[in-house]
Amino acid sequence: MRRPPPFARPSQLNRLPLSKDAYWRERRGFTLVELLVSMAVLSIFLVVLLMLTDISQKLWRRTSSSIQMFERARASFDVITRRLSQATVSTYLDYYDSSGARRNPTSTTFVPSSYGRASDLHFRSGVTSAILGSGIAAPTHGAFFFAPLGFTDNNASYRDLPNLVNPVGYFVEFANDASERPAFLQSAGLPDRYRYRLIEVVQPAQDFKGYPALTDTDLTNDSNWLTEAGGLKASTFKHTLAENIIAFVVRPELSERDAAAAGLPKPWNLTDGYSYNSRAGKINAKDKMQFAQLPPLVRVSMVAVDENVAARLTTGSTPPAVFDTSSLFLDPDKFDADLQTLEASLSAARVQFRTFSSVISLRAAKWSQAN
Repeated sequence: MRRPPPFARPSQLNRLPLSKDAYWRERRGFTLVELLVSMAVLSIFLVVLLMLTDISQKLWRRTSSSIQMFERARASFDVITRRLSQATVSTYLDYYDSSGARRNPTSTTFVPSSYGRASDLHFRSGVTSAILGSGIAAPTHGAFFFAPLGFTDNNASYRDLPNLVNPVGYFVEFANDASERPAFLQSAGLPDRYRYRLIEVVQPAQDFKGYPALTDTDLTNDSNWLTEAGGLKASTFKHTLAENIIAFVVRPELSERDAAAAGLPKPWNLTDGYSYNSRAGKINAKDKMQFAQLPPLVRVSMVAVDENVAARLTTGSTPPAVFDTSSLFLDPDKFDADLQTLEASLSAARVQFRTFSSVISLRAAKWSQAN
């Protein structure tokens, strides 16, 4: 009797030789059906993988675009808050006669009756169309003021004067970008590209036009530095600070203590509507409070939308209906409600947006209840 090979398995001890048919049956591979099922499963897996890759790429591109766009909006908002905090009207005391007219150095018949606040500078905020007038598509609000920025348009004569006062303005405008294109593109026949834009105007100090004439008693001329030829509205130093800003809202406020001392029901009721005018004509108690002084606090909110959405919805010179704010931000008591209404409208239209808000303390404000 032969010995089994070393380490042989028990099943091999009595194993009989296989027939030819049994041999090939034992060595057979996958059937055609099994191969087809495997290929189908693999194909489904590859399709799902490709779909996930495509979705990830689109999400990455959209997120990157939104981040870049909103980063610029955030940087612009920081510029506005920083410069608004530098606003000044340089309040001082001056003589007034019994009729309320301010001292005129050229008059020999002026009889002083009292002291009162006076200022040669101006702080103006409110609905932009009411401030700048017609001829410009400017929704929501604007802020126009003076700040010691020292900007002189690289004029060598003023380089050593870093605290020169500049007229400054911020507002939203719906317009094309033709005026901001490089010279070689002006005649290239490119289509107009309409967008909402946050506009910044900083006029050089040597072009300063803020002081009203001392002999001018017409209060409507107090805003000539804004609206007349050479003023801020027509300034060649107007440029886009950020695109796709559909709302810019400015609400001047008092502190809770100052509001209580002034007998105001709410801190933002120191104005009629959103309007603040430091050259108001002392027509009523609120005008007297505003006259020749800054509001201590200014609440600013800004709503930015994604460029891809703006490009899809903007088809010409007519603003998209979903961005319409003409019925919003008219009553300061409804500030939060109007902001929520706008955000809900954008969300319903699947518009990506970002809201920026801040309460800014104006460092030069020295609020006084006395007239």
